[in-house]
Amino acid sequence: MFFLRTTLLALILASAPLCASADDLEQFTAAVDRAELQYRTALRTLESSGRDETAAEVRLYRQAWQDVITTLDKNPPGQFAGDGSYAATMTEIDARLVGALIVIDIGSREAARSALAPIGDTIAKLRERSASAQPRTTEPASPQPAPSPPNQDK
Repeated sequence: MFFLRTTLLALILASAPLCASADDLEQFTAAVDRAELQYRTALRTLESSGRDETAAEVRLYRQAWQDVITTLDKNPPGQFAGDGSYAATMTEIDARLVGALIVIDIGSREAARSALAPIGDTIAKLRERSASAQPRTTEPASPQPAPSPPNQDK
C-alpha cells in the first residue's frame, strides 16, 4: 500500500510542472494576443488619425507589450526556459516602440510606419515559435476496415 501511495504521489508531482507549463504558455499566448490587438489598433490609428491619437495608441501598445514581458518574466513557459532569444525579441520590440514614439513626436508618419512595420513580422515569428512549443494533440488514426476477400464463386 505504501508503494502504491508513493508511486501515485510521484506521478502527481511529476505531472504538476507539465500542467503549470501549459498554463504559463496559455497566459503568455493570451498576453501576446492582447498586445497584437493593440498593435493593430495603433497601425489603424497611424493611418487614420493625427499624431496625438497615434502616440496614445502606440503608448497603449507599449504597455500591452510590457505585460507580455512581465508574463514571460514571472511565469516563463517551460518550453522557453533558458532561451535567451525570447528576451532579445522582447527587448527588440520595446526598442522599436520607443523609436516609433520618437518619430511620431517629430511628426513623420512614414518613419512611424517604417518603425512599426517590422514588429508585425516579429510577432508572427514569435507566434510560430510559441505554436511549435505547444504540445500537439493528435488523434489516433481510425482503423481501416479490412479488405473483403476476393469473390471465389467462379
